[in-house]
Amino acid sequence: MIVLVMFCASLSGCLGGEDEDTEKSDIDLIVYYDTTFGTIQENVQNGNQVSFSDVELTFNYAFTTSSAGEITTFYFDSGDGSTRAEVDANETGEITYNYVTHGLFTATLGALDDAGNDEQMTLTIRIDKTTQWSESQTNNPNTMNIDTTPDCECNSPSKIEIFSNVTNPENLGGVTPINNGGPVTVTWYLNGSEVSRESNSENLGEGQTASWNHNEIGPLPETWTLEVGLNHDQENVDIEHSVSIKYSADESSPNPLPTGQAPEE
Repeated sequence: MIVLVMFCASLSGCLGGEDEDTEKSDIDLIVYYDTTFGTIQENVQNGNQVSFSDVELTFNYAFTTSSAGEITTFYFDSGDGSTRAEVDANETGEITYNYVTHGLFTATLGALDDAGNDEQMTLTIRIDKTTQWSESQTNNPNTMNIDTTPDCECNSPSKIEIFSNVTNPENLGGVTPINNGGPVTVTWYLNGSEVSRESNSENLGEGQTASWNHNEIGPLPETWTLEVGLNHDQENVDIEHSVSIKYSADESSPNPLPTGQAPEE
């Protein structure tokens, strides 16, 4: 037994020599970031987009150093097909990027030095999207289109999350503005190329609201349609959809800047 141990110890690599021989990069790439997740917010009223908020993410490279020379460039490739963002390391240590489309993106972060070294790392960025869609005083509801196609070569969304309300408003003073008016029956329809969903129908009297909540798990990457059907066109209704395109929570963990830490001068 003693002979075997001594023989093994005499051989280069027998006790993990491969790891010891791994070449260490001249660039020590250190990047801090508070989050790798966000949700795009969109508001559509009566067919018009009235607001849109993208997702802004900031990455701090200021603690990155090189043993071979001076750091010259920091870069960020978002994974959404946009041109790589680059900054002069002598001017700033931060890169801020705004995601305007949903997806589970593989972003590449890196640094260059004046000796020609290039060190990089990858992060998974999860961007969901929520649309508030509304239509008021309609007896012929429009169709809401839901595009679940991610803006990357990545997995499709994990689900479409739908919260929808339809209200039959009271007619002021008891006056019915359209023909007979009165109660109306409401049915929701969600359709993809291979899937059709239909809610239970609900009868709404004046002043009443009906709701449909639905999770479509594993939707195909395509344009889905969400429709509200009325059993007659003699009464106006108000419609409010909240539709979210959500991905699996596979984003990289945050790496926030430690409290009180400052880069070396």
